[in-house]
Amino acid sequence: MKIAVVGGTGLVGQGILLELSKDTTLELHSISRNGKRPNSIAGVNYHSFDLVHDTSWHSLLQTSDWVIDCVGILLPNKSKNQTYENSSIEPAKLIIDSIANFDNKFLFISANSAPFFLNNYLHAKRTVENYASRKLGNRAISVYPGLVYSKFRRSNYYLALSLIHISEPTRLGMISYAVFCLK
Repeated sequence: MKIAVVGGTGLVGQGILLELSKDTTLELHSISRNGKRPNSIAGVNYHSFDLVHDTSWHSLLQTSDWVIDCVGILLPNKSKNQTYENSSIEPAKLIIDSIANFDNKFLFISANSAPFFLNNYLHAKRTVENYASRKLGNRAISVYPGLVYSKFRRSNYYLALSLIHISEPTRLGMISYAVFCLK
């Protein structure tokens, strides 16, 4: 089975590829702007593509059994010209459009809740989910991993550990038990 992870060098993409790489029968591909990194995972084929200005990545997605979308940002960054529209929504639409006429499945890493200051983040996730559903029907699947953290990304690691240790299931429910740790 051939699986392409778009955004495969990011925090979530690397975590997914690390888990998938345990199954040596899978043909794994990572698509990102940067391609292979020093901490790249053995057994994964890394590709460097600009989703907006290059179309050669289309054939890789179109021939994959599964396309997993991990592209996006948590917060906008004006100095890097990163908005939810140009860094989360538009790349997802390009990915979805490229596979719309094929039979492969699309897995979108979404979110189902967040603090009030991330309302625009949640809106971007819903926008992609709705677009994927309209274009791909039941081939589009969204998953909601909860709080994602890694010991290598200190900005979210200590927050996640604090929530795990201080929260009660009845108070924070989903946050306290739907935490996904990437090693």
